[in-house]
Amino acid sequence: MSEVPFDCQKALDYVDEIYKETDRPRMQDYAEATGLESFEPVIEDEISRLFKLLLNLTKPKKILEIGMSIGFSTTVLALAAERFGGTVTTIEIDESIVETARRGFEREGVSDIIEIVLGDAREIISKMDSETFDVVFQDSSKRLYPVMLEDCIRVLKKGGLFLIDDTLFPVIRHPDRWNESDRAIDKFNRNLLKLNTISTILPIGEGCTIAVKL
Repeated sequence: MSEVPFDCQKALDYVDEIYKETDRPRMQDYAEATGLESFEPVIEDEISRLFKLLLNLTKPKKILEIGMSIGFSTTVLALAAERFGGTVTTIEIDESIVETARRGFEREGVSDIIEIVLGDAREIISKMDSETFDVVFQDSSKRLYPVMLEDCIRVLKKGGLFLIDDTLFPVIRHPDRWNESDRAIDKFNRNLLKLNTISTILPIGEGCTIAVKL
């Protein structure tokens, strides 16, 4: 075993250096193009690469995203799905961000394969038919993760891929200082194991869970 302590940040910097010329789109460039000073957080480039890899393996036709923000993750999903004739349905509650997202979709040439559904994701997903989507990506308000878990699995086809962002929130702070989001994510992580899935949590970004519906 190496005597040199493993430095996670150095590893991330090294990986970023390796892929910086081939990552398209890149998160920072995409965010800067919006001209916005603040917006809901989006996935990191390392998670974007993971998603592109997984989608090229699974070749999904129908993807559901819960939580669009500026549309970076939506674009990543759409660019991958486009190769296989796939489409993305994205749910967003903040109407003020929609036009910004649409401009990004137009810029990246994926407007035609993205459907934006405005409203409360809890209500919208509860009305969706079961086993409709090949991939579900959850990145909404963290307190809603455990609330929406069963519906996320319900609308996913058997063998479908469930992707979840920010699932290591609970390790960022000491349990005595957990907020509502931390407690919700911890509950979600534990409840997911009770459902008919196989999953793992990867320590990239702020945690990314990959699950398959059995």
